[in-house]
Amino acid sequence: MPRDIKARRVCSIPDNLRFIPEGCSKELTVITVEEVESLRLCDLESMDQDTAAGLMNISRGTLQRILYSAHRKIAEALCRGREIQIKGGCFELSEERCKGEKGCSYCCFRLKEINSIQGDAEDDRK
Repeated sequence: MPRDIKARRVCSIPDNLRFIPEGCSKELTVITVEEVESLRLCDLESMDQDTAAGLMNISRGTLQRILYSAHRKIAEALCRGREIQIKGGCFELSEERCKGEKGCSYCCFRLKEINSIQGDAEDDRK
């Protein structure tokens, strides 16, 4: 029997959950919230994978698999003109949402100042 998936920590759910190119195909590419968080930390914030994995409370190997999956999905959507939708995943979200504006050096998870809640993208946006 496989182990349960451990919830990955994310700072916020992106404000925009759909990206639709001009003249897009009918096909859809779905990216999870934790895949977006891995892209944000490693590519946008330029963190090394060990640091990003620590912030997400996962191993470096798990972060690498999530990151590679996100890169593949984004490349496929861009090259084939597919809509990108962000939804789902197994993550825990900070109760106070910095929306990524403070930068990760002030992350409440890192400072252990705030409790976290588990959620799903659709449930939490209401």
